[in-house]
Formats: sequence, C-alpha cells, structure tokens
Amino acid sequence: MTNNNQSGFSFTELLLDPAQLEQSTATIGLVSMDGLINSAIGIHPYAVAEITKLTEQQQQVVLEAAGDYESPAEWYVTTLTNILVEAAKNADDKPLRVRLSGADSHYRRTLPGSELEAMEVNPLIGLRGVSRFADLSHRKSFNLECEVIKRARNSEGMANIELVVPFVRTCSEAATAIDLLAEQGLCRGANGLKVHLMCELPANALMSDKFLPYFDGLVIDIDQLGQFALGLDQEHESLNYLHDDQNEAVLQLVKHALKTAENAGKVCEVVSHYIHKAPKLQKWLLEHEVKSVISQ
Repeated sequence: MTNNNQSGFSFTELLLDPAQLEQSTATIGLVSMDGLINSAIGIHPYAVAEITKLTEQQQQVVLEAAGDYESPAEWYVTTLTNILVEAAKNADDKPLRVRLSGADSHYRRTLPGSELEAMEVNPLIGLRGVSRFADLSHRKSFNLECEVIKRARNSEGMANIELVVPFVRTCSEAATAIDLLAEQGLCRGANGLKVHLMCELPANALMSDKFLPYFDGLVIDIDQLGQFALGLDQEHESLNYLHDDQNEAVLQLVKHALKTAENAGKVCEVVSHYIHKAPKLQKWLLEHEVKSVISQ
C-alpha cells in the first residue's frame, strides 16, 4: 500500500505475507514531523518560535512565508495541523502514528533560521529526541509541535492519531517524555491517546522490558538499530553494512524487541528504508510473524 501526499510525506507499507495482500488491518503509516517541517514549512522551527532573535532581513523571510496569518507560529501550527487532519481522515479510522521530531541538527542546517540552533561536533549523537525536547532552548519549538497534535486530535476530532517518541536514551528520558507531553495537554491515555517508543537505539531493544511500561507499543526502526549497533553512517556510500541483512547483531536486537512486545501484549511495528533490497530479511521477519514493514 503506497500513499504519496502533496503535503510532504510518503510511505509504503510492504506486505510480506501474500495471504495479507487482499486485506490489511495494519496502520496506514508513520508520519515524520521532521519530514513535514522540512517539506511543508521549509523554515527552521526555532525561527518560527522565536522570530525576534533573527535579523530584520531573516524576519522578513519568515513573515513572507507566513503570509496573511496573524503570526508565523499560527501559520506553522495551522499548516501542519491541516496536513495531519487530512492524513488521519485518509487512514479510515486506522491508527496514524506521528513520529515527533527527532532528526539530528545537521538535517535542519539548510533551513532558514538554522543559526539559532547550536552547532554540534557530532549531530548524529547530539541533542536529539527527548534530550532536545527537554532542553530549554528547544522548549518553545516543542510546544508548537504539541499544539499541532492537540489541534488535530482535539479540535478536529482525529482521535486515531497516535504519537511515536524518537531517540529515548534511558528510562529516565522515557518518563521525561511522558511528563513533557502531559504538561502540554497530551496525557497518555487521555481521550484514548497512545504513545509509542521508536525503538532505534540498541539500548531500546536490549532493555525493551524496562522501556515498555512507559509506552503503548514499539516501532522498531531496523535501519537505525543497525546504524548504532554497527557504528556507521547510513549516508556514506562505502558503508553498506545495512544491506547485509544477515547481520546477527542487528537481527538479535530486533528479535529481542519483538519478543518483549509480544510478551507484554503490546503492539509492535517494523520500519525499514532498505527492506526492498533485503529479501532474506523479509523472509526472516515472516518467520518471526512480522506480516508487514513500513518503508519510508
């Protein structure tokens, strides 16, 4: 099942089991807030949240993008809310999982206003996910992101929107994420809100039994697990270890997370960008009762 939306997100759900081709009850997809901000907004969130910190010339760029809206923040929230509402409607009451912003700072470096975000020596393992949400310099941007979710779920009635929290390094950060969301009016369980863990760090998989009490399920990112387990850069053309779908270390991490979620009776989705290039991995997943993979 493929969905390409002019709003800026796309995904493919690869159904691994031919018996499931006629009818699927899986989630319709995984929407990345990072991707939406990049494609639909095109301006660094910090520039929208704190426009007065920009030069007059930079402020004009943001104001022109916001057009007739009363403020850049209102433009930002309304634009992203409308995209999520449309996606949730298209989901036909299936869960639409929204991955909160978790990309490294290098990902946003080309956006106007990026100078408001501190340069990092190693963005890949810098302020990401929960550590960024909790950082005071990011708080206003995080609040806007939460406002988008609240409007889409509450004001527009899209209760099928669920959250996925990325880059959760420790159980303490898991608790922090739930608390920060609650402070913004996104209480896990309230009005049926489900919050899932993006299982992308080896620690998430190895300690999944400790992380899961804080969440309603797992979304296992095989590519990210491989990146951090093998210490590689996915963008480096010479480092193609992720195409080696027989890497035992990565498979063991995935297997452990799948088993833990099953034992806990919680949902578990699998995500992989490289799944189409890995027929052996597809077979392995089917053997472990994974019927579909979200490939973005």
